[in-house]
Amino acid sequence: MATRQAAHAYWSRLWVQHMDVSYDPLLETLRIVSAHLGHDGVTQSEEPVADMLLQLPRLLARDPAFNPPGQSTRSFDESWILALSGALRLADADNYRFLLLSRMTPQSASEFHFLLRHALTILDEAG
Repeated sequence: MATRQAAHAYWSRLWVQHMDVSYDPLLETLRIVSAHLGHDGVTQSEEPVADMLLQLPRLLARDPAFNPPGQSTRSFDESWILALSGALRLADADNYRFLLLSRMTPQSASEFHFLLRHALTILDEAG
């Protein structure tokens, strides 16, 4: 029993050092795709995640801010998209509608809804 407790204490101490609790696979995917799009100057894409990110500036009527991949802090735009994703996953229609309409016109929100759903469906299927 003492060995199990010692092993638990040892690995628990190491795990905290190597685990970033702010890591979110969706956020990192969005950051990587956003960085790729900005670096390569892509203006059009058939890929749902890229298409969503390419249309986002027009729908928000401003350029969204995405931090570089691996950064622990989140921009307001990143937090907003994660909140939208969370509301969708929890089927929280009131919060989802509020989040969309707090930053977009109803027409833009409707368009973004379909782009976001398509992107999230593709990402969920990819695992």
